[in-house]
Amino acid sequence: MQQAIEPTEISLDAYTICSFLPDIKSARALPLALIGYRHSEDPWFVWLVPKEGVEPAGLTEDPYYAKVLRDPYAYFKKKLGKYVEETGSVKRGIEMLIDCHQNHLSFTPLTELREQPLRHPLQVEFVGAF
Repeated sequence: MQQAIEPTEISLDAYTICSFLPDIKSARALPLALIGYRHSEDPWFVWLVPKEGVEPAGLTEDPYYAKVLRDPYAYFKKKLGKYVEETGSVKRGIEMLIDCHQNHLSFTPLTELREQPLRHPLQVEFVGAF
């Protein structure tokens, strides 16, 4: 049996949740990561998928998104790193990531927390089994 995650606080200034949509018009989504930031710090990732990624069979036949699902850690760190470097700001880099990737990767609006910490465990609803 796996051990329960101990309650912790994640103190972020803002965050977004990224999910993968197998079909762009689908109401079903696979949550991949919570991406957030604190002012003057690197971005934070709270992964909602295993480190080894997700098997894309049954989710997508598109080679680009299959690669994303197999290694979301590398994909998001590389993409977000590019946007942060381009804009010079973690917040603007996250906003650019959200603006540029709203097809099969769906993001919630960037949510400002206004000094209220995000408490763990997160509540994520998985709609149906893939």
